[in-house]
Amino acid sequence: MQPVRLRRLDSVRWFFLFTFLVIACFSHALLAATKVINDADNGGSVQLKAGDQLEVRLKSNPTTGFMWYVEKESTPLLKLVHQSQTEAPAPEAGKPIMVGQPIFQVFIFEPRRSGDGTLLLHYVRSWEKPAPDDEQFQIHVVIE
Repeated sequence: MQPVRLRRLDSVRWFFLFTFLVIACFSHALLAATKVINDADNGGSVQLKAGDQLEVRLKSNPTTGFMWYVEKESTPLLKLVHQSQTEAPAPEAGKPIMVGQPIFQVFIFEPRRSGDGTLLLHYVRSWEKPAPDDEQFQIHVVIE
């Protein structure tokens, strides 16, 4: 039978080994970031690393039939993993909530591989084909 001191020392070693392995396995996830961009970033650039997420939040008014759609010619470097809508922005004090107020469409992308490309979204009605003069959101994406 081992003395109590040696068993305690083995327990401490196993604890530190286990802690080190957990940190090593999940450090990538801990370092991953979510970059949030919106209408103000249109025409700009964003840098991502493997494991990061890109969240695009754009004002939309679906009661008019217009919504944001990811263009087919957008970069294949990003994968759309989630799409949702949020409530209308909070009204200013004293102003009532009006029918037809804008909402935010939220798109979440994850990098597939490194490189650079352009993410392109069009603001169109689903039953109409995009035209060159339609409102667009475009951002240059660099993935390390």
